[in-house]
Amino acid sequence: MKVKSNLFSLSRNLDSLLAALIGFFLIQIFSRHSGIGVSPDSVTYIAATRHMVNGFGFKSFDNLPVVDFPFAYPFFLSIISFLSRMDPLQFGPWLNGILFGILLYVSGGIMNGFQKTTGWYKRILLFCILCSPALQEVYSMLWSETVFLILILLFIFSITNYLTFKTKRWLWISAGICAITCLTRYAGVFLMLTGGTILIFNNENPQLKRVMDCLIFGILSVPLLLINIIRNYWLTGLATGIRPKSEVGLLKIMEYFGDVLCDWLLLNKSPGLAVFLTILVLLIFAFIIFIRRYKRSANGLEYVIAVSGMIYSSFMIYSYSITRYEPFTSRLLSPIYLLLLWCLSSWIPSYIGEKSIRVKWALGIPVLLLTAWFINKQLAADWEYYDGVKDAGIPGYQEDPFTRSEIVQFLRTNKNIFDPQSPIYSNAGDAVYFVTGQPARQLPFIDFPTKVDAYYHGYYDHRHEYLIWFQNEENLQMPALDTILKHKDMVVLKQMKDGAVYITR
Repeated sequence: MKVKSNLFSLSRNLDSLLAALIGFFLIQIFSRHSGIGVSPDSVTYIAATRHMVNGFGFKSFDNLPVVDFPFAYPFFLSIISFLSRMDPLQFGPWLNGILFGILLYVSGGIMNGFQKTTGWYKRILLFCILCSPALQEVYSMLWSETVFLILILLFIFSITNYLTFKTKRWLWISAGICAITCLTRYAGVFLMLTGGTILIFNNENPQLKRVMDCLIFGILSVPLLLINIIRNYWLTGLATGIRPKSEVGLLKIMEYFGDVLCDWLLLNKSPGLAVFLTILVLLIFAFIIFIRRYKRSANGLEYVIAVSGMIYSSFMIYSYSITRYEPFTSRLLSPIYLLLLWCLSSWIPSYIGEKSIRVKWALGIPVLLLTAWFINKQLAADWEYYDGVKDAGIPGYQEDPFTRSEIVQFLRTNKNIFDPQSPIYSNAGDAVYFVTGQPARQLPFIDFPTKVDAYYHGYYDHRHEYLIWFQNEENLQMPALDTILKHKDMVVLKQMKDGAVYITR
C-alpha cells in the first residue's frame, strides 16, 4: 500500500477547511462570556510565559522554576506574546480556535490516506470530531493538549510515510516531532515507545536495519526531554516535579479509565461497565494491530493509529499505577478519542464497499443508526456545555462563580495590603497569583512530612507570613486549615464565608 499523495492539499480538503472554520468560531462562541478557560495548570503556563517575556526565566506563579511541566508549550506562548505584545489571556481564544481548526484540517487530511475512504465517511467523522465534548473542552482551555494532540497526528502521518517510502528524511522528521511532543507534555514519551515498537517490528526491513532505525530514532528524539530533565534536577533536585506514589490498584485504575469512556458516551457509570469498556478499548486496538499484521498491511495509517492508541492507553494505565494524580479525565485521555474513533470506523467504507447493493443497505442502515445515536449523544452534551458557558463562562478561574466569590473580590480590591517582603502561602497559590498577580506558594503535600514540618516550624527572615485560604478549593492532599492553625500562631485579617486571610503574629 502506498500513502496517497497530497493528503493535505486544499483541493482534497474543502470539507476539512469548512470544519476547521466552524471549529474556530465555536471556540470564539464558548469564550465570549469570560474569555479562554483557565485552570491551575493554565496559571502555571501564564506565569511562565510572562516571566520569560520579561526576561525572568522559566518560572511559575510562586517565582520558583517550573518542573511539573516541560518547556515547549510556555515557550510557544511566550513567542506569540512577545510578537503580539499581548497576554495569553488576550490571544487565548484566537489561538485555541486556530489550533482546533488545525486539528480538524489535519484529521481530514489523514482520513484521505486511509486504505479506502469515501466522502460521506470523512464528513461524518469530521462532524463527530467537531462535536466531541472531550475535544471542545480541551480547546476551550489554555492547556498544552491543544498542541499535543496536533503533534500526535503529525507523528502518525510522518512515521507512516517512513514505513511506506523508507527514506531517512521521514525517520528524522518523525524523531523531531517526537522530541517536540515530549517537550510539550511528559506523557509524550509514549511516542518514543510507539516509534520504537513500529520500527522494531517492521518486517519489511532486515533485523539489523530495524535496530539501527530504533537507535537513530531514539538518539534524535530524546535530547530535548533529557536537557529539560537535567535542568529540572540541577535547579530543584527533582526530575519532573513532586510525584506522590500511587496507592490505587489496577481494577480501580481501569474503572477511572472507563468512567471517562462512559462520560463520552453519556452512559450511567458503574464499576463493572467502566472496567469492561477499558478492556474492550484495549482489545479493539490489539485486534486492529493483529489484523493489519496478519494481512501484511502493517505500514498503513490504520496500523500506526492502532499502535499509538494501544501504547498511549497502556502507558496511562501504567503511569497511574506508579504515580498518584487526579482520576482520569477527558483531558488526560483526549489523545485516544480520535484514535479510537478511527479504529472503530475506518474499516466500514472498505468492508461495505465490497458488498452487493442489498447487503450494503442491510449493513449501512444499522451503521447509520448507530452513528446518529452517537452524534445525538454528543450534541446533547455540547448543548449542556454551551448552556453553562454562555451565562457563567468556561469552568475555572474565569467562571463567574469564582470571579464573583467574596474572597476573590476582596483579594482583587486589596492587593496592596500584602507586604512584598513577606511570603504568601495558600491552598490555591495559583488562584492567588491569577487574581492578584503576586507570587504565592502552595502549601506542601502531606505525603512529604519533612516539607510539612518545615512549613510548620521553619524560621524565615521576614516580618510576617500570610495564609490565604479558599474554602471551595480545599485539597485533601494538603494540611487542613484547623491543623495549620494549631501549629502556627496566626490571626485573621479578613474572614469571609468562602475563605479567609491570615497573618502570623
